[in-house]
Amino acid sequence: MEAAQASGSPAPGGRALSVSITFRTLLVAATIVFVGWAFVAVRTAILTLFFALFVALVLEPVVALVQRRAKIGRGLSATIVVLGLLVLAVVFALILIAPFVDQVRDFVDALPTITQDINNSSIGSWIDQHSSGSEQLQDNAKQIAEAIGSALGGILGVALSAFSLVLSLVSAVFLTLFLLIDMPRLVGAVDSLLDPSGARRLERIWPAIVTAVSRTMLGNIAISIICGTIYGLTAWALGLPYPLALAFIAGFLDLIPMVGATIAGAILVLVALTQSVTAAVIMLAVVLIYQQLENYLLQPTILGRAADVSGFFVMASVIVFGALLGAVGAIIAVPIVASIQIVVRELTAPRREKMARLRAGDQARAPTTV
Repeated sequence: MEAAQASGSPAPGGRALSVSITFRTLLVAATIVFVGWAFVAVRTAILTLFFALFVALVLEPVVALVQRRAKIGRGLSATIVVLGLLVLAVVFALILIAPFVDQVRDFVDALPTITQDINNSSIGSWIDQHSSGSEQLQDNAKQIAEAIGSALGGILGVALSAFSLVLSLVSAVFLTLFLLIDMPRLVGAVDSLLDPSGARRLERIWPAIVTAVSRTMLGNIAISIICGTIYGLTAWALGLPYPLALAFIAGFLDLIPMVGATIAGAILVLVALTQSVTAAVIMLAVVLIYQQLENYLLQPTILGRAADVSGFFVMASVIVFGALLGAVGAIIAVPIVASIQIVVRELTAPRREKMARLRAGDQARAPTTV
């Protein structure tokens, strides 16, 4: 059925051009517009569901381990893991959040002074004489202070809305808990809809995805704790100001693949320069030694091949997800890309095998030359 028809000017051959739009086309266009509007309207809920699913995948091996070791039911195991992490988070907040917030606020307030101390050091004076680096450093320090201040202001503003914060936390916790409890049932429901070949494919893909997401994320957190601890203790031993804030900044930045640890090391070396050139050299040596330790010992041991993603895709995923979701997106980018890589590798396995057989056949039929 035609919903509209429009005639245009005659074509060069003398025939008139006409454009017809069917009712089905209008319905499809309206559906696309509605789905886009609905997605924008409920984007916060969708992001909450996405993060709950991500956290559930991260905690899935932990729940399975508790269930296997304690020989208890799935629901009780998931409850123990989720509530245990919640209690640890509350204890951590009560013990460390107040001193951390104070130190970060003092660090932000002292950034102009720290920048001036860097400029007054021997290295800073040499840079000031040979380039415009001091002015750029002061401008960057001002921008960093404003950005951190805005972030803290946003956090404090969210904290003032107690009801909204509690509702979001409770929703995220219960969504994660229910997903963990129902995970085997949900996977079984998907499996029941697949043919035998699809079921075998799901049986291969699902454990690999869970391992990639869980081991990568938990491993990154463990490595970042080690990084923050080493850098923080070194800052404290060298007498650097605000060692707790520096340790947190280093650990958080270390979660961002490829570039985070380098940025953290540069920040600590610059802050060490406010004390003395010797302190900066020692801090630089610690940063370089730790980077080798992390790259060649911690990451292969803790992560293994769970995040076997090329450097190009790591950087591309960090840029894309960072633009979409900010720092959190940059942190979760690698587990997501590792999961996508597993799915693509599985879906393209038959074709890759076929192409390998064709190439082997061509090489076998190729005439040999003496």
